[in-house]
Amino acid sequence: MDRSELIAEIKKQLQEELKQYKSSFADKIPDEQKKQAKEMKDTATAFVKENPWASVGMAILAGFVIARMIYRKKED
Repeated sequence: MDRSELIAEIKKQLQEELKQYKSSFADKIPDEQKKQAKEMKDTATAFVKENPWASVGMAILAGFVIARMIYRKKED
């Protein structure tokens, strides 16, 4: 078995395992929560399409805040 065949076999095994986890995880989420999540996704998508620059600004701000929290100097 050469390298490309080995990589293809590993990829196939990982995809099968991921399908099992995905299906078992999806079964545990109640339908009402799935519906709410889809509505939130649709609302967010519509907002981004209507206000692309505001979305970019919010993403930059969120990134800045997260970076500050991660890299803030500890005062010891």
